[in-house]
Amino acid sequence: MLERELDTELFVRNTKKVTLTESGALFLEDAKAILESVEQAKQKLALARQQPSVLRICHLAAATHLFLSDVVNQFHVQYPHVKVRLIRQDAYVISESVSRRDADIYFSIMADLLKYPTLETKKIQTDSLCLVTRKDHPALQQPTLDFKQLAKETFLVFYPNHARYLNKRIAELCTQLGFHPQVTEQFDLYENLLQAVESGAGISILPYRSRSYMQANHLAFTQLNGSNEDLDLAIAWEREITNPAVPLFLELFQKYMHEYPEMF
Repeated sequence: MLERELDTELFVRNTKKVTLTESGALFLEDAKAILESVEQAKQKLALARQQPSVLRICHLAAATHLFLSDVVNQFHVQYPHVKVRLIRQDAYVISESVSRRDADIYFSIMADLLKYPTLETKKIQTDSLCLVTRKDHPALQQPTLDFKQLAKETFLVFYPNHARYLNKRIAELCTQLGFHPQVTEQFDLYENLLQAVESGAGISILPYRSRSYMQANHLAFTQLNGSNEDLDLAIAWEREITNPAVPLFLELFQKYMHEYPEMF
C-alpha cells in the first residue's frame, strides 16, 4: 500500500467519499509532474529511435523576426537530430499551406488561422496600425496629422492577395479617420515596401511592430488614434499531431514566451 510505503496518510476516508489530505495533495502534484516528464521522455526517445526528422514551420517574416530564429536555435541545441525547415510566406500563401497541410507549425494572422477547424490556434502577439513616412515628411511637422492632406499623398500597400486581412483593416481605419488613400503602387515583400517609403515614393499604413523589421534610419512610425489593437499574431498546429517534434517545439516556445514576455 502506498501510504504504508510512504508512512504518510494520503486520503481521508469516510462512508460517503474519499478526499485527499494535505500531504496527499502535495504528492499528487508531484506525481503529475513526474508523469508529464515521463511522457516527454517517451517523446524524446521516439524521436531518437527515428531517422533524423523534419519540423516544417511556415511564418510571416516581419512578424516573427525578433524571436523565431532564437527559438529555433534553442530547439536545435536540445534536439539536434530534428531538422527545422523555416518557410517564409505571406499570409495568403500560409492559408494555402494550411489547406494542403504543408507544414507542422504556422505563425500567421490569427483571423486567417481561425478559419481552419483542424488547427489548434493560440494568440501570441497583439499589434496596432501606424502611419509610415520619412522622418522629414511635412505631415510630421504639424501638431496633429491632417488626413485631408494625407489623402492627396501617394499611398503604398501590399498586393491584395498577399495581405487580405491587413489591407481590409487599413481600409477600415482610413474610413474611420475620414480619408480615402490614393493607392499608386503595390508590393509583395515588407522590405520592398519600406524601402519605397524611405526613398520618398509614398507613404503607408502598417503594423506598428514593423518599425523593428529592418534598419531604416529615415523612417518614422506614427501611431494612429482609432487604430484598435486587433492585428493578432498566432501560432497554430494540427489538432491531430502526427509529428512527435511538434509538442517538443510547443513546449520550448511556451517557455520562451514566459522568459521573454516583452516580445509578446
